[in-house]
Amino acid sequence: MTRPPIIFLLGPPGVGKTTLGSWACKELGLEFLDVADADLERLSGVVGDTAADVVEIPWDLQRERRALALVRRSGAPLLLCAHPEDMQARSGRDEPLFAPVPRLKIRGGFGRNGTGCREFRHLDRACGDTLILVDLPLEEAAEAVTDCIAEIREDNNAPPAEREGLAGWVTDWQQQHSASPRMTKVIVDAMARYLAHLRATGTSPRTLTGVGSDLNAAGHLVLMYGTRKNRRILEHFAVPPYSFEFERKFTDSPALVARYHRNLDGFARFLRECGELPNEDG
Repeated sequence: MTRPPIIFLLGPPGVGKTTLGSWACKELGLEFLDVADADLERLSGVVGDTAADVVEIPWDLQRERRALALVRRSGAPLLLCAHPEDMQARSGRDEPLFAPVPRLKIRGGFGRNGTGCREFRHLDRACGDTLILVDLPLEEAAEAVTDCIAEIREDNNAPPAEREGLAGWVTDWQQQHSASPRMTKVIVDAMARYLAHLRATGTSPRTLTGVGSDLNAAGHLVLMYGTRKNRRILEHFAVPPYSFEFERKFTDSPALVARYHRNLDGFARFLRECGELPNEDG
């Protein structure tokens, strides 16, 4: 059992981070910290000291790339978002906080749920979880935030494959390739730990999606072609496995083939650093 990660509440002014975060922490018996007007140095200190269970990140700091990378690397970012028109009204700010989308004609150019503006897309890409709190009464919104925080903390104590959403790969690979449960679990566990490592270092969700796709393809290829060879199963990943077969079965796009090599090289480095593959110098 590891310590649950710090949960960082992100979202624009007026979404209710302070109200909802403190309400949820009171219900769950957790410590809530509002670091209003904090800079990157103070945020780093909060992270280093593990000063609270749930930390609210101020709006200005959310727009700094280094701050978002620190949040992704150090805990679990949770984005709270309501409709931009509602958040603008509740924020008490005169200057516009959001840029409408000209092609959207609904509710001021933001759409029914307000997810079309670039400010939402920027934060959504940076966060692992997003709660859309459009038209929810305060109590229902607080219950949704409470449930989400509890779920994030509980998921952290699950096995890596479950935390990274890869548990289904084990069943799929066993059914498609008649592979042994032991081999598939070894591969999936290693891949899940690699994805968790990338997430902790601040890798963006979009990049993680591409890495996951390439790892899935590599797992299929190893179980399809490599299990009869007299090698430990993870040794098949010492170099990008079955590149020719990858191009033939999945894609011949030069860009995607190059991505496959890049991502599987990264996975091999991770396995070597973990001692699960011998170093290249022997």
